[in-house]
Amino acid sequence: MEEKQQLVNEFAKSGLTKSEFIRLHHEYKRTTIYSWLQKYFPDNADVNDSTDASDSTKKPKDSIGKFKMVLETAKMTDVELGAYCRSNGIYASELNVWKVNCMNANNSNKESLETVLKRLIAENKLLKEKDNKLSAELKSKDKELDRMKDALAEYAVKEAFLKKAQAFFSKNNEEK
Repeated sequence: MEEKQQLVNEFAKSGLTKSEFIRLHHEYKRTTIYSWLQKYFPDNADVNDSTDASDSTKKPKDSIGKFKMVLETAKMTDVELGAYCRSNGIYASELNVWKVNCMNANNSNKESLETVLKRLIAENKLLKEKDNKLSAELKSKDKELDRMKDALAEYAVKEAFLKKAQAFFSKNNEEK
C-alpha cells in the first residue's frame, strides 16, 4: 500500500503522461500501475499535462480572438501549428473551422436569404389556404352535426309521442 502511494506521488511530481510514466517503471505490471493511477486520476487527462486541449482558459471566446488566431497561424507549418495549438489549448480542427468561417464571412448571403424568404412566404400561403379549407370543412361538419342533433331530438319527441299514443289507445281498447 505504501508503494502504491509512493508511486502515485512520484507520478504527480514527474510531469510525465501516464503512458510515459508506466513505460519507465518496469518493476510493476503495466496494468497494476495503470489501475493505481486511474484510481487517483480517473479521467484520461494527465495531471501534469498543461497543454490539454480541453483547457478552455486560453480559448478565444469572441470572434475577434478567433480571427486573430487565424491570422497568427496563416503562414505556419504543420509543426508550428501543432505547437501553437497545444500552447493555446485548442485543436487544429477548431482552428480550421474558424478559418473557413472567416473566409465565408464576407460572402454574400443575400441570394440565399431571398430564396429562403420566398420559400417561407410560399409555405405560409399554402398553410393559410389549408387552414381556410379546414376551417370551412369544420364549419360544414358543425352544421351537419347540428342538423343531425335536431333530427335526433325530433325523432325522440315523435317516438315518445307514439308510445304515449299507443298506451292511450291500448287503454281505450281494453275499456270497450
